[in-house]
Amino acid sequence: MKLHEMLQKRNNIAKQMRELNDKAKDEKRGFTDDENKRWGDMTLEHEQLSDSIEREEKLRNLDDQESQERSIDLGTDTTEARHAQLFEKVVRNGLSDLTTEERAEFRAMGVGQDTKGGFTVPTNFRDKVVESMALYGGLANVCQVLNTSDGQPMEWPVFDGRADVGEMIGENAQSGEESPDTANVSLGAKKATSKIIRISNELLQDSGVDIAGMLSRRVASRLGRVEALQIISGDGTGNNVNGVVNQIQQSHTANAVSAVTYEDLVELKHKVDPAYRMGGMCRFLFNDDTFKSLKLLKDSQNRPLWLPAIAGVAPSTIDGDQFTIEQALSNAQASSTSAMYGDMNGIVLRRVNYMALRRLVERYADYDQTGFIGFHRFDVLLEDVAAVAKLSHAAS
Repeated sequence: MKLHEMLQKRNNIAKQMRELNDKAKDEKRGFTDDENKRWGDMTLEHEQLSDSIEREEKLRNLDDQESQERSIDLGTDTTEARHAQLFEKVVRNGLSDLTTEERAEFRAMGVGQDTKGGFTVPTNFRDKVVESMALYGGLANVCQVLNTSDGQPMEWPVFDGRADVGEMIGENAQSGEESPDTANVSLGAKKATSKIIRISNELLQDSGVDIAGMLSRRVASRLGRVEALQIISGDGTGNNVNGVVNQIQQSHTANAVSAVTYEDLVELKHKVDPAYRMGGMCRFLFNDDTFKSLKLLKDSQNRPLWLPAIAGVAPSTIDGDQFTIEQALSNAQASSTSAMYGDMNGIVLRRVNYMALRRLVERYADYDQTGFIGFHRFDVLLEDVAAVAKLSHAAS
């Protein structure tokens, strides 16, 4: 089956599932046994199609990415092509292989250098890395992202949006002056590393291999995963980021140590002030295993909590709210946080614009390999403590 045929078929199944749910809701009843069976059969078929579509889209994205990376003719005199050519040359042979003119042009690209084989990567390489990192982090795709030119600490106000209330005054009366209850917190830039990526010198010298593209994907995978893990569950000690799970003040303790129930989701949602819930920006965050279990849950009327997306019409929802898969969140288990709910715009993710890459030649010379290591700086802050709540599980 072709991709467009699979997409159409999945869309039709989603419409049938929503129609089945709407019918039961309009009649104010739960599913009959026959409807439960139909729902289960359609859910299974929807999941199988989704898996097939995901595989096909990944293959197409890889093909498109390779095509885009190869679309620049390195033999032309355009600025973009010249920059790509210089970066490719540095990755393959190091800074020492550049001529005096090339070094000057390399610096003009905004690429900083040091005396130990390190340099900040060009913008187009960083953009490829950041774009690929989006695949590994859910929260990073739905919160505020602040890009800064350096990593200097920033004093950032943290407040409780529920405390911001105006006042009534008489004609010609002076307005009262009261600052909201805020506290300034330092938003820094902790450093993460991709760890060392070793590439054989034979591969580096093979002009048929897209070294820069391959390196950007490897760096993105490693940095994307560590950023996602840290901004969610970093414990704030040592070199670790203080993740949002630590910063969230509103919490509901799940009824079960190792499961999430419908009642838990209701309680979690109501931990967040109605002003946020009615704003249309709230969503759930949970990992894929939790999502799988929630797809099987029913509400108090015995209707499914999960409704599939209909392309161009309605997004996929859990209990009427959109959701984002965040693999850095834990499964439902003792002493863990398995879900978050709220307006994720209340969270600020700071990223430093420059990204450093170091080329290690001598360290692996006896293996005839060259090592590469990427560095990325970031931090995270819950700006509005009233905007987000978490679902916690007791120790036992």
